[in-house]
Amino acid sequence: MQFFQPIPLAHYKLCRLCQGKDWYVYYYVIHPETKRLKRVRVKINSVKSLRERRRMAKEMMAALDQRLTLGWNPFLEEKAPKSFHRLFDAFDAFLAVKERELEANSMRSYRSLVAIFKAWLLEHGFQEDAYANSVRMEAAVAFMDDYELKLAVKTYNNYVAFFRILFNWMVSKGYTDLNPFDGIEKKARRRGSKNRRILTDEELARLISFLQRDNVPYLSMCLICYCCLIRPKEIAMLRCGDVDLQKQTIHVRASIAKNDSDSFRTIPDDLVPVLRALDYSHPDRYLFADHDGWDFRPGVKMVCSRKIAKYWDVVVRPACCFGLDVKFYSLKDSGITNMLTDGVPVNLVRQQADHSSIAMTAVYVGTKANAQEEIRKASILRM
Repeated sequence: MQFFQPIPLAHYKLCRLCQGKDWYVYYYVIHPETKRLKRVRVKINSVKSLRERRRMAKEMMAALDQRLTLGWNPFLEEKAPKSFHRLFDAFDAFLAVKERELEANSMRSYRSLVAIFKAWLLEHGFQEDAYANSVRMEAAVAFMDDYELKLAVKTYNNYVAFFRILFNWMVSKGYTDLNPFDGIEKKARRRGSKNRRILTDEELARLISFLQRDNVPYLSMCLICYCCLIRPKEIAMLRCGDVDLQKQTIHVRASIAKNDSDSFRTIPDDLVPVLRALDYSHPDRYLFADHDGWDFRPGVKMVCSRKIAKYWDVVVRPACCFGLDVKFYSLKDSGITNMLTDGVPVNLVRQQADHSSIAMTAVYVGTKANAQEEIRKASILRM
């Protein structure tokens, strides 16, 4: 299906030369508001020599015809001054701007989605030098239709959200006059709990026993998530100097925190011996680095949070016989639940988990399927 090549007679009519009292080149192009072809004239009377006038008209017509076949429209150019720029250049400009604003993981996703869209456009008849206003709603709908059955609902909605952001930016910068993804609705997600559960005490013991033998740095990572309630992406960006074993704190800097705020997480006594096994001799190095294989020792190259999750999926889950509902992030859920169950005040758990409110932390109260002793023994029937 060819979405992007404008159709002659439907979207435009090629240039012709009118030679009379007034000499002018004229062509027709569809008007974006009326959706009808409208004539555009370019006078060339100023050139006195007829021979020179014909030569100039011929060159002008060739240039205009080429632009029309690529999707150029002077009426759109009035609304979007940069609409004659190349679409792929506009995409690259967007990524360059976001490079200064977003963290590495977000940029990796942005670049991946742009690459997917570029490949799809080229596959469906798009030309690399087509103009920035070439992508209209029918193309956006076709793209999302192609991926509808390939993507989970959450991922599908993420695609829609990203391309709305991309084209809103293009509209704001004058690359196009409309956002072709605005009319595409997100899919309703099925109501219910997350496909993720907390670990049982036996599963937690099994995990610790396996990693003590197989991968101590990864065990440290897991227990920082479980005990200090630090998110995986934040763990990946921790540096050795952020850990203070004397004060038993881990500093989550504002520059790496999800909420852009500094916080200090308490290291429980039981976690201190595990963390002592790591090398803190280079404070500027990442606490967990990207080495060959599944080596997560401290180093100079930051490990990607996706690699942390992949090790869990490829190695930890089969070794510990965990189901798909036991994920790396289950460690944080488990830590919050167990702290609350063990009587740690909810305000302290909220602080450790870096939640925005106690209400968010209180959601974890009662996650375990055990009767609360205080409630079980309460004589509320007055019998």
